[in-house]
Amino acid sequence: MRTALAALAALLAGPAAAVEAPVLYTGPVTALAFSAENRTDGPIDCGVALAHWYSTDLGEAAPGATLEAALWVNPTDGTVYLLNAGGDRMPVQTLWCGVAGHSWATRSEIPLERKADAAPGAIRVVCEEDGDGLDCR
Repeated sequence: MRTALAALAALLAGPAAAVEAPVLYTGPVTALAFSAENRTDGPIDCGVALAHWYSTDLGEAAPGATLEAALWVNPTDGTVYLLNAGGDRMPVQTLWCGVAGHSWATRSEIPLERKADAAPGAIRVVCEEDGDGLDCR
């Protein structure tokens, strides 16, 4: 019985031992303000795509309102981050705003300036209707 339990424990521990340690993002960070003014007749929704095929909402803005969110940047290498609920740095791959309810399909991608040794200023865009989607500049 002990041998069977030991074999089962080794089998179960095997895959866990193969899991890589999480990547820790280090270095200085400074706040990077983001705002999107909604100049459409309906609500807009902004979001980010993070590393590892994950995305999250930054929030929604009603017509005439402005969505504000905090991003972070490492001024040494230009990496832009969103902090998760645990305070972990989640690298941002893509930033967009779109029509609320289907923001990805109607998105307007917002460029992220990523320059080493130069922290970008605030990101401020105005979003207007563009056919079935948005144009945020």
